[in-house]
Amino acid sequence: MDDNQLLIRHAEKWAAGRGRVLETDVLGVALNLRAMHDGLAANRWPTRSVEHLMLVRWPSHGPKDPPDIPTLVSTLDSFWRFLRGTGRMAGASADPASLLKEARAAARRMRAACADRANWSQSKQLIGFGEEVGISLDDAADVDEVNARMQQIMSAWNTLPEDVRRSRMPSVGNVGSRMGRAPTDAMATYQQTGGLPEDWRLPAPPRLDDEDGEEAVFPNAPEVSAPQVRSCGFVQKVLELAEWVGSGRETTEIGVLRPAVAQEAYDTLDLWTWEREWARANGSMIPDTPEGEALMARTYQVWRSAADCLPLDRLWRSAVAAGLITIAGKRATRNTDALPHGDDEWVVLGHELLLALIGNAQRRLAFDPLLGTLFAISARVGEPSTTAELRDVWWNSPRNDVAQALQGDPIGREFSDRTLDRCLVMFGDCGLWILRHDHLVGTAFGWDFALMLINAYEEGLIQE
Repeated sequence: MDDNQLLIRHAEKWAAGRGRVLETDVLGVALNLRAMHDGLAANRWPTRSVEHLMLVRWPSHGPKDPPDIPTLVSTLDSFWRFLRGTGRMAGASADPASLLKEARAAARRMRAACADRANWSQSKQLIGFGEEVGISLDDAADVDEVNARMQQIMSAWNTLPEDVRRSRMPSVGNVGSRMGRAPTDAMATYQQTGGLPEDWRLPAPPRLDDEDGEEAVFPNAPEVSAPQVRSCGFVQKVLELAEWVGSGRETTEIGVLRPAVAQEAYDTLDLWTWEREWARANGSMIPDTPEGEALMARTYQVWRSAADCLPLDRLWRSAVAAGLITIAGKRATRNTDALPHGDDEWVVLGHELLLALIGNAQRRLAFDPLLGTLFAISARVGEPSTTAELRDVWWNSPRNDVAQALQGDPIGREFSDRTLDRCLVMFGDCGLWILRHDHLVGTAFGWDFALMLINAYEEGLIQE
């Protein structure tokens, strides 16, 4: 009897004594999926791991038919309370109430996620295809028969046209499965070196008594983040700019629109609306009257090059970087081939557009507070923060060089607050948070982009 089986037996007895639901079969599947593919011990439940289990791991590697979802949620709830009540819950785990809230939110989307074959792993795709052609693994007598039937499935699969196989095989591949990656990595090592290290083994299942490592973090399922990317103001404006460029607009030698053409784009896309907030973040006083505001707007629209027009340049650079606009000679055209189709592609586009925005943000001293802000409002599962609270977070951040040098200096504090305010405007229309009753609430895409930023820092893609 392994660790999981023994733990499930204890949990079953605990739940029965309290009249709580705990279905041992469904719990066993959940714990084995997490252990095998994510390396998570049965008693380790960090924030967002439940959503990952229900919307990513179960659809990708779990049984073809989804579980009874209310029973799964009730079973997990009982199991978490058993772990917490008996002192078995691992450090860095979320509390049972937060985990239940996360499970209930994921439950509303789990059936659709399990039914969507784009979420299935390659092995699950093949098993499903086998059932379509009348070859099932369910009643196989032993491992040899399973292997023989898989060979039949593969033979039938290989008779399909290549474009059909490509369309049916998921782009998500092994969906982050460590068990799925291990043979692939081993094969790559073998091809490069002609052998494997003597101590190479498949990943061992995690133990309940493993020492706490870094808390596991998970990105959201694309179906959760993609709608936030599609609907955010920044992405919509980038797409509008690409559509406006259309079949061709004149550019200069440095690859930006000619000033007169840029002015037309500025007016067509109503970019003063964003620039007005940028001006306020920099301490400018916007007149209350329409006439006064119009006069100020004209003063901001004086530039020698379109590259000097921040409201336009932030859209332009991102559109070009993502391939939505292509430049040949002195002419820019829209590239419809770069438009995303599925949820995965929308999330990738969102990351590409925002990564391209970072350069502009750094030049305008509006980038440094971003990562800390995203974690302040997102890492606690959407706990809101006011602008004033976020100013304090940034002022006390070890990354804030001004605060470190000018602690106690009112001028230093004012400069620090302006930096945070600029950051909130620069990225405020990017779908990373929503504003609710003067509080910033982190979105799923905001969490995902925070993880992307960490990886970009580690890979040296962002210079400090």
